[in-house]
Amino acid sequence: MSTSTELPFRCPACGEACGFGEHLSSAHSCQKLCLAPHRSSEGGLMSLYTQRESEIDRPLRLELLDALSLARPLRKILIQRDSPAVLPSSLSPVLAVAMSSRTAEADAGHAVAQLGVPWLGRLALEARLQQLALEVQERVSLKLEALQDEVQQRSVEVRRARRESESMHRQKRQAEERAAELERQVDISVEMLASLRYELRERDKQLRRKQQEVCDLDRFVRDTALQEATAKIRLQHFIEDLLGRAERAETQLQNLHDDVTSPHRHLAGSRTSGYQRSYSVSGMSRRSSHLSDHRAAQHYRFERRLRTLSVGSGGCEGHWYGRQDQHVLCGATEGPWTIQHTHTDPDSDHWSLYTAESQDDTQQHTGYRTYSCMGPGLHWCVNRSSDSAVCSERLRLKAALFCVFTYLDTRSLLTAAEVCKDWCSVARHPAVWTTVTLENARVSSKFLMTLSQWCCQTQSLILHNLKPRSRGKEESKDEYLRNTRGGLEAGLEAVLKSGGRSLITLSVFHCPNILTDRSLWLVSCHCRTLQSLTYRSASDPVGQEVIWALGAGCRDITTLRIAPLQPCLQPGRFSNRCLQTIGRCWPNLCRVGVGGASCGVQGLASLARSCVNLCELELDHMSELNQEAAAEICRDGLQQLHTLRFISTPVTARALLHFSSVCVSLKCVVVQLSISDYFEDADNEEAKRLFEEIINNLQALRKRPALSEVLQIRVEKH
Repeated sequence: MSTSTELPFRCPACGEACGFGEHLSSAHSCQKLCLAPHRSSEGGLMSLYTQRESEIDRPLRLELLDALSLARPLRKILIQRDSPAVLPSSLSPVLAVAMSSRTAEADAGHAVAQLGVPWLGRLALEARLQQLALEVQERVSLKLEALQDEVQQRSVEVRRARRESESMHRQKRQAEERAAELERQVDISVEMLASLRYELRERDKQLRRKQQEVCDLDRFVRDTALQEATAKIRLQHFIEDLLGRAERAETQLQNLHDDVTSPHRHLAGSRTSGYQRSYSVSGMSRRSSHLSDHRAAQHYRFERRLRTLSVGSGGCEGHWYGRQDQHVLCGATEGPWTIQHTHTDPDSDHWSLYTAESQDDTQQHTGYRTYSCMGPGLHWCVNRSSDSAVCSERLRLKAALFCVFTYLDTRSLLTAAEVCKDWCSVARHPAVWTTVTLENARVSSKFLMTLSQWCCQTQSLILHNLKPRSRGKEESKDEYLRNTRGGLEAGLEAVLKSGGRSLITLSVFHCPNILTDRSLWLVSCHCRTLQSLTYRSASDPVGQEVIWALGAGCRDITTLRIAPLQPCLQPGRFSNRCLQTIGRCWPNLCRVGVGGASCGVQGLASLARSCVNLCELELDHMSELNQEAAAEICRDGLQQLHTLRFISTPVTARALLHFSSVCVSLKCVVVQLSISDYFEDADNEEAKRLFEEIINNLQALRKRPALSEVLQIRVEKH
């Protein structure tokens, strides 16, 4: 035993060759003491664990086998004394292991001291401490694994809860979007339902209108067929009667020819074979012969009746009216006596193809009889027509010209009258002057007076952009304006007097200085049946007094467009009082066009309230209309409105929406704008940008179902 202690040993921990007891006490005592503070640390435990593995891997020397065999009973003692019951239950496992290790160390030291072998006690203590370190490491690792499992489980639960929360937020957002989409669909459905209801009403109205048109057409066809059958029967009777009278006339002429046998009486220019008749069925007038003889005064009376005919394809349809046919024997003391057949009908308004010139031309082609006194004898000459077909062709030509000339304008009619006599007789007949249009020309009052001769059946008179005479070289501008002011009013008065009973439409547009508002006074005096009036002037706009005069004289006006042209020289003349007067004078007004800077919401509201049947409204060069103004105008009127026009009148998008929602019959909304209607400086970039935004806001309204097919935006570029 003493020999073995003196031999050098190698440390099992570090392998250094030295005395075992001294080396353990000096080199590894600090390591033993430092095990307890770092037992709970994972790094320290892992170092001990690796140290243990290294010690296990390194083979023990033979010199230590006896010492280890002696340490086994000591280990059993220490293990028996290391009982968990002596540890407080409230301490943590690591602290309990440390305390138990300290207790075991004390017991082991005591046991080793009893054994009397100091290095064996230390070795057993070190083994015990290593065993305790391993146990602590295992317990800590198990606890860490349990904690890691719990942390992972909690992390999984947190992630699952986060995913569920995100899913719930996403579902909530989707539900909100779905609710908004459903709300929008409900709004669209309501608008579509209103649009479909309106369309259904319109289709119902169209269906009833079509049914009424079909009924009217059937009734017209039946009436036309009845009139045609009646006309054919009357025409047949007329032709038969005409042929019978012609046969009787031939027989009487032949008998008269046979009776004339005296040498002092001879028949010149006749044939012994008999009289051959030639017919020229004109249907316009009837020429008959009044035969007289010095031996027998025979008068052939014809029925006192008038034929007014509708000419078509050279045929005739006769309608008989009471009128006198006068047979006048005209002549002189010397020369031939001519028997003429004239018609007098001062009350007839029916048109005839014959004029004074055409009757003279017809007499050249039809037969006439002349009597001449030559001493005691009477020579009777009969001139017969050799070209009756030419006369018939001329009548057909005039009928065709009449059908064509009714479609010509005023300038073409004036030109056609210069072609020939036949064209002149048709072109200057009042029946083809139902519409008179004079525009973009210089005319005089004398010309209008001449024109008034053919305007007794005029229904529409249009005077657009007429100009006065040119200014003289020595005439100043003020003198020229003073001399030409109202220069066409005398001629216009002649035209109105001629066609006042039949005139329905009158339009005077941009005839500055030569036609003033006095023209409307003349209209109120002569045109009692006027239905449509348009008067647009920049120099002489309509005033309240003129509107009163028109309201007193022309009560049947349904279309009135009297907005001043811009720029107006008298902007304050047409104001809200004029709008109120219009509503009082014509409560049945259907179409109206007003405007000007002096017109406001109050006047428009009064007009809409008075004219309940208003279906077309045109606002020209007025101030901007917003939603409040639209609500004021639509409060008591415009229920029948179907056309709304804003000409150079700014209007907001909300105002258009209000008009669309209130006026259920609205079919057309026209907004015609330019940048000068909003800004004075049209070349400014900021003004252009703002105007572009305004147009975009108005264009966005066309995406709405209620305004997609109704709204029209027209932008004028200057």
